[in-house]
Amino acid sequence: MTVTDHARSDAERDLTPPEEEPGRPGLVTAAVVLWIVLGVLMIGTALLFGLGLAFGTADPGTGPAAVVAAMVVLAAGGVGTIVAARRAGRGSRRARTVLTAVGVVLAAVGLVQVTFLGVGGAWFVAFVAGAVLLHLPAARAWFGRFR
Repeated sequence: MTVTDHARSDAERDLTPPEEEPGRPGLVTAAVVLWIVLGVLMIGTALLFGLGLAFGTADPGTGPAAVVAAMVVLAAGGVGTIVAARRAGRGSRRARTVLTAVGVVLAAVGLVQVTFLGVGGAWFVAFVAGAVLLHLPAARAWFGRFR
C-alpha cells in the first residue's frame, strides 16, 4: 500500500459516515426546511400587516391595536418557529414537541378560516405536513437517539 492509497482511504473514510452513526433522515431535513419557510412566511405576513397599517390600507373595521397585536404574535411565532426548527434539526425532542403543537394549532386555525370564512388557502396542509414529517417512523427513530 502506497502513501497515496493510504491518504485516499483516509479521505474516503472522512467523507463516509460510520454505519453505527446514521445521519439525519431526509424526512427530518424536509420538515426542518418546511418549518423554516413557514416561519419566514409568518414574519413576512407580520411585515405586510405593518405596511398595511403604515399606508392606511388595513381593513377599516379593524383597529390599529388589533393589527399591531397580530403583527407581534405573527413575528414572535415566526421567530420561535425558525429557532425550534433549527433545534429540531439538531435532534431536540423538545423542539419537535413545540413544532408539533404549533402545527396542530395553526392547522386547526387555518382549517376553521378556510371552512367558515372562505379565505386563507390551504396553508393548514403545510402545518400538518410539517408536524407529521417529524413523527414518521424514520424521524421517530432518529429523535429517539437523543435523550
